[in-house]
Amino acid sequence: MLQINQSLPSGALIGREGLTLSKALQRTNGAWFAAREDRILRDGDRITGWREASDGVDAMCTEPNTGNSQFDPGPPTALLLSPGVHCGFVVPDFTPEVESFTAAVIYTSPANAAKTLFAVSTGKTNNLIFLSESDGMLFAKDRENTALAEVPVPANPTQARLAILTFSGRRLVLQTAGKTINAEGTLPGMAHPGHFFIGCRSNRSGLTKTLGLARLHDVVFWPDRALLGSSDPDDTAALSALNSYHRWAY
Repeated sequence: MLQINQSLPSGALIGREGLTLSKALQRTNGAWFAAREDRILRDGDRITGWREASDGVDAMCTEPNTGNSQFDPGPPTALLLSPGVHCGFVVPDFTPEVESFTAAVIYTSPANAAKTLFAVSTGKTNNLIFLSESDGMLFAKDRENTALAEVPVPANPTQARLAILTFSGRRLVLQTAGKTINAEGTLPGMAHPGHFFIGCRSNRSGLTKTLGLARLHDVVFWPDRALLGSSDPDDTAALSALNSYHRWAY
């Protein structure tokens, strides 16, 4: 199981809300990928990875992302997703078996067609769970179409949205803009090593129709916790800190 470095980031995050969120992530083994210049890994002018805020883990460019990623200094700062172009990152083998996770993204959708925002995959012969935006809908589902949680999202090309997705074994929970949607189902093929993808669904070329236009500001990943619906005080505090950060930072 992926264990995140527990040191606080130094100088990378500004403001009380960012510090509060960092401390909450320490207590819940959460990884925070903040789109900041000092978090971007480069080889010359080419972006090669995205370093977690506390230096705990790196999300590296996927194999088909051969220099496609772009960083926008903002404000607000963002990593850019381009339609039909592989701009994604991956944290491979974060767990030997996917039992639960929570992932969140703060993003701007200029055309209301961000397509794939993130995914947890257990390999092309097994299953994956992904969050995507298309045709005015934000939806979470698995590749086998076992469970679907969806909510309409109005077009707003400049508003930074927060979306949170929890998988707890038999349930998907999607939350955004004050709405929470539950979807029940026994998702097959998840009891295998898990890989966390940002901005794409796999580590191979193709599937370009799943790649949209978006600005990624922050991605947060808890590899072993189902926060939405949890009564654990640390989980509820982490969600509160994330919502507060989104409200005041954007």
